[in-house]
Amino acid sequence: MQIGTVELGNRPAVILVPNWNNLEKELERARDLRIDLVEARVDLMEREKIKENLDLIADYGFYSVLTVRPTWEGGGYRGSEKERLALFEELIPHPAVGCVDVELRAEILPDVREIVKSEGKKLIVSYHDFKRTPDREEIEGVFNGAVSKGADIVKLAFMGNSHSDAARVCSVMADFSHPKIFMVMGEYGKFTRVVGFSFGSLLTYTFFGEPVAPGQIEAETLIELLIQFYPEYRREREKFLKGALL
Repeated sequence: MQIGTVELGNRPAVILVPNWNNLEKELERARDLRIDLVEARVDLMEREKIKENLDLIADYGFYSVLTVRPTWEGGGYRGSEKERLALFEELIPHPAVGCVDVELRAEILPDVREIVKSEGKKLIVSYHDFKRTPDREEIEGVFNGAVSKGADIVKLAFMGNSHSDAARVCSVMADFSHPKIFMVMGEYGKFTRVVGFSFGSLLTYTFFGEPVAPGQIEAETLIELLIQFYPEYRREREKFLKGALL
């Protein structure tokens, strides 16, 4: 699976959710750390700075996952679905956008999918539950529902209330071959943001300063853990660093 020029699946990949008040500094740090992608959380940006932020992401050589998360799925966007669709129509063609995230429960999902496909970009269909982790049958139903809606990548995020919640999600996700991103939020599921790759997850989300979602691991700590857990990640970083010194 490829987003822009970033190939996913061969090794762990990291996506940064920036603090939009200090974007240039964070992009510099992200480039130094070899973070792979940036999540363009439009719902957390000032409206007049959206294009400027996307331009800056492109200037630093990153592709982004465009997200306009509504309040009813834990985001900051308060406009109507008609207004949100218009925002997607405006922003999806931007060269910094390599992928678009839209919610499984969104009424505009079919329209967003058509725009994404017409622009030759990738579609994440996402589902978030900030209160609980469903049972196996419900998780499977949600996953298959997202696939049926045309997801190139399915993203599932559940709140973990026990270690068994996190273990159950990892077990279920391992059975699906369709491209996926998953995590169990909160302290009980924090480890899934590192070990999820062993069960087929393509991306893990990170931050500098303040987390956007419960259980996220700060960027430098996360990268150190990935180096320890995944030899292929460590080898690629060593190869890059060696090349940078030549």
